[in-house]
Amino acid sequence: MLGIILGPMAIVCGWLAMGRSWAGSRSVPALVALVLGAIDTLLALVWLTGATTTGYGIF
Repeated sequence: MLGIILGPMAIVCGWLAMGRSWAGSRSVPALVALVLGAIDTLLALVWLTGATTTGYGIF
């Protein structure tokens, strides 16, 4: 459940650290934060979708 909150926060922080632009020099830690935040958000949404279906969910 924490991933649904921390994932978008990591995306926003990474985007702001990159200077809100894809052009120019990019900081590697900012890009890593952006990508990991997107992955975390996607996995949290998949988990939540699986948890709301009938049956046992994903696992």
